[in-house]
Amino acid sequence: MYCDDPRIIERAEAPAHRGRLADFTHTASGDNPFCGDSLQLFFKVNDQHGGFIEQASFDGYACSLCLASSDLLLDQVIGMPVAQAHSLGLDSLLLLWGGLEVGRARRGCVELSLRILGRALTA
Repeated sequence: MYCDDPRIIERAEAPAHRGRLADFTHTASGDNPFCGDSLQLFFKVNDQHGGFIEQASFDGYACSLCLASSDLLLDQVIGMPVAQAHSLGLDSLLLLWGGLEVGRARRGCVELSLRILGRALTA
């Protein structure tokens, strides 16, 4: 179960991408009312070559699963073309965890950063 997964616990306790980027170009926020998660994501997008994500970070309050998943997602999208980042979905993120399975109630915890990413990079 993910509650005991040391990878999730480690990322949640010491996320590499937590904090506000000083020179972000794109941002959006969102929440998960079922869990109480509330995050804001920040991206620095380089417009060369169709646009790619140069830097990314997040800040806010969230459960361990949401924090860890947000951090893992940002690991993945840094250096990625914006169009490719838009194509990521829940299954992609769960595969990054090695096929993590979450129940319907916790899907929102994993999906929150994906929804925010989509809004931030569309604006």
